[in-house]
Amino acid sequence: MAKNRLKVSYDFDFHLMALSTGLKSYKLAWRLNRALHINLYRADNISIDFSRGKSLSIANYISKTEHQTIRLLKNHSENFDSKRDTYLLPEFKKFEYLLIVSDDSVTFDINAFISKIEQIPFVDFLLSVDTATLKTRDNLIF
Repeated sequence: MAKNRLKVSYDFDFHLMALSTGLKSYKLAWRLNRALHINLYRADNISIDFSRGKSLSIANYISKTEHQTIRLLKNHSENFDSKRDTYLLPEFKKFEYLLIVSDDSVTFDINAFISKIEQIPFVDFLLSVDTATLKTRDNLIF
């Protein structure tokens, strides 16, 4: 009997940034709203279930317009279990937050966007991430 395999490839058509800061998630969302003139609001947590009983509950803030979606995600799961790896992207354990920007407009300038974030007080470090190099990029599909 012949075996058929289904190969699925996802399009990671967004900008991903990792942020390091000591701010609580709601304070960071408020500061991003003020600096970027957006409207991040707290949405339902993103729940990701893995094999072997592992699951993550990730804090989720979202801002949507007609052409742009911005998500602020906490990199560490809220259902903390010290026996398990509880990071959304384990490659970036030193970063507390992930910022995902999907923009369909032709006028969006990612460099200007990043420079505005870097000017926010208490944002210690910002790293633009290439999704093609991530081992666990499938965790960003939800």
